Order: sequence, then structure tokens, then C-alpha cells
Amino acid sequence: MDVIISKETIDLQETDLLITGLFEDERPLRGSIGWIDWRLNGMLSRFLIENRLTGEWRERTLIPSQDRVSPKVILLFGLGKVKEYSYLSVREVVPFVVETLKNLRASNLCFSLPYGNEYNVDCGKLTEVLLEGLLDGLDQYPSDRKWIESLTLFFGEGEERFSEILLGVQTAKSILSDRLQIRILTPSEMLPKASLARSA
Repeated sequence: MDVIISKETIDLQETDLLITGLFEDERPLRGSIGWIDWRLNGMLSRFLIENRLTGEWRERTLIPSQDRVSPKVILLFGLGKVKEYSYLSVREVVPFVVETLKNLRASNLCFSLPYGNEYNVDCGKLTEVLLEGLLDGLDQYPSDRKWIESLTLFFGEGEERFSEILLGVQTAKSILSDRLQIRILTPSEMLPKASLARSA
């Protein structure tokens, strides 16, 4: 499994699928989901007003990005009430994320869940918990080992969160080393696109 940590924001990650979450009792939308809503010209807010989207626990909604963000498709997961959000609730919801990913056969993914003081969730620890939960969920599908090993996960919350995410991924890699090989790629370890094109 490759984990790519970017200094760019989630809307600029060139992935097939962006996975993010929203709460049922947080309006207006904030954080990553608020930014995505803005990039989609308020589409998610309209869906909320029309009750086509609620943010209830484990709700799953798949929408096309309409080329307004780099990821082609956005998977929204309901996180329930803000006061119930924690590292434990992330671990609990991840198996349902994995089930959806397995059904989609998605392999090039960007994750962004709420973090910060207002949620009592640190960005780095959240990344660690997310990766651990992801592998726990993937363990339910031993016949899909090849798909699991070929996953490419992107994390990008901007330059100011880069070090926190890197630490979270490194911690998860250490904890999970006997279960899965994780290769961490950062901007300094990646070739510019022009170089990649010449080397292909």
C-alpha cells in the first residue's frame, strides 16, 4: 500500500475518489466538507435543504465532482452528531467505508475527515486511527489481499498539517508493519510530473 502525503489541499488531489464526512447537526458545513461544498457551488448545502443528504451516522452518498475538484467522485459519509465524534467513532465507521470501497473497486483514494480543537481530534492521530481502522476493515476480505496491497491513499490538508499527517502515517506504519507493507511518499520523494513523463 502506498500512502502519499501532499502539501496541497484535498480538492487538488488527483485521485479517483475523495472520501470525506459530514455531521448531521453542523450547519453551515465547515472544514473540508465546507470547502468542497464551496467548490461545488453549494450543491451539498442544497442537498441538505432538500433532505437528500442528512449526515446521519453511516449514511453513504456518492456524487460526481463535475470537474470542480480534482477527484472524479466524492464519497460522503455521515458521522452523526458532533458531540459523539471521536477516534473511536472513526474506527467504528471505517469498516462501512471499506465495504463501499470494495464494492466500487476503488484503488486511488483521498481521505479527509474533520479534525481540530472544536472536535477534540488531532489531525495526526486521526490519520493513524484511520489507517488502523482501514486495515481492520480490509482484514474482513482476505480474498481481496491483492486489491488491498495495491491501494494508493492520499492525505492532503495543506502545508500547515503536513508534519502532523506524516507523523500519524509513520506511527500507523510502525504499528501495522507485521500486517501490511506501507510505503510513504512525500513531495521530496516524488518526481515532478514532467520527469515522470520523460522516464515512462
